[in-house]
Amino acid sequence: MPTPLAATYTTGSMRLATAAATLVWAILLLAGGFAAGAELFLLTNGGRVTGELLNRDQSPRTTYEVQTAEGARVTFDASQVRRVVHPRPEEVEYEQIRTTYPDTVRGQWELAQWCRDHHLSAQREIHLKRVIELDPNHAGARRALGYSKVDGQWATRDEIMIQRGYVRYKGKWVLPQEKADLETRHKSEIAQQEWFKKVRLWRGWLEGNRGQQARDNFRAINDPAAVKALSFAMKKEGSPQVRLLYVDSLSKIGSLDAAKVLAVTSIEDDVEEVRLSCLDYLQARPRPEVVYYYLNRLRDKSRDPIVINRAGFALGRMKDPSAIQPLIEALVTYRKIKINQPGGDNPTAAGFGGWRGGPGGIGMTAGGGPKWVVEPSRNQTVLDALASLTGQNFGFDQSAWRDWYRSRRKPETFDARRS
Repeated sequence: MPTPLAATYTTGSMRLATAAATLVWAILLLAGGFAAGAELFLLTNGGRVTGELLNRDQSPRTTYEVQTAEGARVTFDASQVRRVVHPRPEEVEYEQIRTTYPDTVRGQWELAQWCRDHHLSAQREIHLKRVIELDPNHAGARRALGYSKVDGQWATRDEIMIQRGYVRYKGKWVLPQEKADLETRHKSEIAQQEWFKKVRLWRGWLEGNRGQQARDNFRAINDPAAVKALSFAMKKEGSPQVRLLYVDSLSKIGSLDAAKVLAVTSIEDDVEEVRLSCLDYLQARPRPEVVYYYLNRLRDKSRDPIVINRAGFALGRMKDPSAIQPLIEALVTYRKIKINQPGGDNPTAAGFGGWRGGPGGIGMTAGGGPKWVVEPSRNQTVLDALASLTGQNFGFDQSAWRDWYRSRRKPETFDARRS
């Protein structure tokens, strides 16, 4: 007769499959219906048969001739058998000795210890549970099963975590709010991946007879989950016209993440029309985070005049008074540039003419090598932005600008007579 299977095998997980097989054998052996040398035959129709394989040497395998535990002989076509589970020697030995241990606290505890020494974890758990049935306060069995004593009561780790308000999420204990956040993040990641697929698909359509449909699809985007896909596509896109299409999509999404992508593009894109399109949207819906980004680019570590002037221009468009002092400091900037001199990077070079050791010879003289010089840059676009914001113009005289800014910020003199 088929024997019930006590575990489900998980494809692709050897560890889980091994544990499941161990549990199957533990139940089979405890049921007393499994003899040494027998195997478990898992059938493709979901059936299970326990018995001994009689035609073990058949090769190639076409049939399975099995003598069941009840003494019957059955034959299966090879296509009918999904898997054959073989017992380990320890499992066979366990079946032979388990009945020699009495059903007492001591007997079941000793058998559990034997199972531990022979790496039969599923069987060990069965006997540990029997121990605490016989003696609920058996400390060794309780701890082996994962119990701890809390306020005088035995509880498993799961029970303790539940009492503390934790819930299970993907194999970990987390607080309910954390679980909700993780689930939301997971849903967001799935939605973002879907947008990556859509953006790639529609970008391909732009080159064919479905181009208008693709443009309509891009213009209809308003889902914040699409921002990451559009940002990635923007960086990879070579066509300015397509980048303008992405800018239009991002501007309609309206989220902070979308605004950040537009701010970056307004500085880093090589095409002025793309940069200005980004600024048109950002100026229409100003955000402090965007102003902060431009202020950071104004202090760009590379001190690249192109970046500094683009940031200055953007700050002028944002019309935020907090940019006045940083713009003053960025009117004139300095950066180190490398100048390659004749002779390459070598500190010495062969030269003709006099050798220091004597006239008329050929020798090694101090050569070229790279030279670093400090190059100043007067940033006209920064000055234009500053003049637009303040209504003043002191040119590139930073001292005059600083004096004006300090005088503007002085508190009014208190006049006691007026009070």
